[in-house]
Amino acid sequence: MAKEFYIKNRKKLFGMQKVLSVAEALIIPSEKSEKTYNQYTYSGNEIKEFLQKDVRVEDVTITKKSLGEISIDVKEKDLSYYAVIGKNIYLVDKAGEIFAYLNEKDVEEVPFIVANSEDEIKEITEFLNELSDLAIFKKISQIYKINNKEFVIILTDGVKIKTNRIEENDEVNKEKQNKRYLIAQQLYFNMSKERNIDYIDLRFNDYIIKYLGDNK
Repeated sequence: MAKEFYIKNRKKLFGMQKVLSVAEALIIPSEKSEKTYNQYTYSGNEIKEFLQKDVRVEDVTITKKSLGEISIDVKEKDLSYYAVIGKNIYLVDKAGEIFAYLNEKDVEEVPFIVANSEDEIKEITEFLNELSDLAIFKKISQIYKINNKEFVIILTDGVKIKTNRIEENDEVNKEKQNKRYLIAQQLYFNMSKERNIDYIDLRFNDYIIKYLGDNK
């Protein structure tokens, strides 16, 4: 009879901590009854391939421990952003891929992407990734697209940043864009100390700052 393999060293994957046989973990359909399915042998590659089909899984490492025993280390995807489509809230990775619902993982302080489609989530994710090295990135609460390449970023204190995205293949303008956000960052941190800002508009050559209470 074939040896039964067990997941010995498995990282927590969305609350599942039980040590399972591979047959249980994979839930592989069998013509045999459930009482006999764990008598079948699965290769390490088959196990890895099956586990990686789960959208929550980032990587799987399988190590042979001894005869009939292997260690399976499952690394789950890291949460980068929340995404809102309609009434649903999803978890999104760095590539903009949806991999779970909100209630499947502990809440973290990451930006919310409000979108109309999965393609829009990916587009906004790419844009946010470009801003991730800036200090102001940690202040981003929400972002949504208003038209074509224009976006509205809402910071944690309610300040809005109206902006547009430069095409990726334009390196000269990309450099200007990076400088633009560095200047916007300085404006925000300095000017918000004096007055409450309503929004900062970066879509034009001359940056616009509107304060709360201003009529114009």
